[in-house]
Amino acid sequence: MRGLSTNGLSMQLRRLLTLGVTLALVMSCGIAAQSPSLEPTAAPTEGPTSEPTAQPTQGPTGEPTEEPTQGPTDAPTPPPSPAGQLDFANWPLYIDIDEDTGGYPTLEQFESDAGIDVNYVEAINDNEEFFGRILPDLAAGRSTGWDIIVMTDWMIERLIRLGYLQELDHSMLSNFQSNAEEFFADAWYDPGNRYSLPWQSGIVGIGYNPTLTGREITSFDDLLDPEFAGRVGMFSEMRDTMSLALLSIGVVPEEATIEDVEAAQAKLLEAAERGQFRAFYGNDYYDALAVGDVALTMAWSGDVSQMKLYDNPDVEFVVPEDGGMLFVDSMAIPKNAEHPVDAHMMMDYWYDLEAATTLTEYIGYFSPVDGVRDLILQHSEEARAEGDTEWADQLLVIADTSYPSEDQLENVYIYKILSEQEERIWNDLFNEVFSG
Repeated sequence: MRGLSTNGLSMQLRRLLTLGVTLALVMSCGIAAQSPSLEPTAAPTEGPTSEPTAQPTQGPTGEPTEEPTQGPTDAPTPPPSPAGQLDFANWPLYIDIDEDTGGYPTLEQFESDAGIDVNYVEAINDNEEFFGRILPDLAAGRSTGWDIIVMTDWMIERLIRLGYLQELDHSMLSNFQSNAEEFFADAWYDPGNRYSLPWQSGIVGIGYNPTLTGREITSFDDLLDPEFAGRVGMFSEMRDTMSLALLSIGVVPEEATIEDVEAAQAKLLEAAERGQFRAFYGNDYYDALAVGDVALTMAWSGDVSQMKLYDNPDVEFVVPEDGGMLFVDSMAIPKNAEHPVDAHMMMDYWYDLEAATTLTEYIGYFSPVDGVRDLILQHSEEARAEGDTEWADQLLVIADTSYPSEDQLENVYIYKILSEQEERIWNDLFNEVFSG
């Protein structure tokens, strides 16, 4: 994700994309060495200057002599080999699915091409919830059981800060180097993409069903309107909910003080205590909106694109006039992952234009791969020429809804990087709303 402000797209890009962080890769068998933990209690790892020196041996005369070193004619270290298996944790509805077989066409193509068996699991419903599940293994220096995890930008920043992600070997990421959109190539939460590659991006806003609301929804305050009491969904993701509430009182989340957060929380708490919200949802808000359990809810843009095409044509998505949040979900390799070579190969595969386009054509999110929208439009023209007007029209909808307009980008913001103390305070305030 990148730092957006209210001063236009060019200003937003300058704030969002950091300027030049030198990528420092320490190679070990072709995979970058893992970064040291940033936990205060973690023991420092040895750097290049702390490598043990060669021990002298005794020569025939009793004088110490150095062990012979390898000369220039020695064979180079062979590149690392994949293990042939991979465990991949992702969010629900975040990959292309064959409706007839239930399989994942792009994953199956990768498995066939790479000879790697992928265990793909929709294991993530909420960033904090999933982090809580893997934290004991990360803190103990054990494998989490996952080789790739997809987490939201602010969580990626936390995992990097805590030293829980493996540094990437960019020599194994040729597709990323060639095909990543400039917009995604140097993110605020991971300068230089040292630890993560963007998976998809989207906007946190409002999804609603006009047949149930009876009117257009335009602002965050519509979620708090007593007219909709008991029919409103909110997110269990603290940062999303608190950030939209901050925007609704005129505060840019990046600049929020504790006093600002307290004011935003008071607004939410008043609504919660009078029964405004049906529930606080993770990814399961999708079903609640699709079937009409809620009339309006906080929503992720790509989900509503999918819902409109496949589950409920009446739903709409809006960026609140107060502002929305731009998020980037990114792939990363947890520390001590068991199959890091396979993980690099899988991550780079998603930056192949054909694979990335197939993914976007199904899930409807903002792709980080250059050329995807143009190829979707090309596929639409081809489908129309072949007489498949229904698919051609769907592709046009996807091309239009997957990519935010300039007006939308003018009104979205990034998350505040919280200190440990700020995070505790924000969480405590939000938990009062969540449980209230």
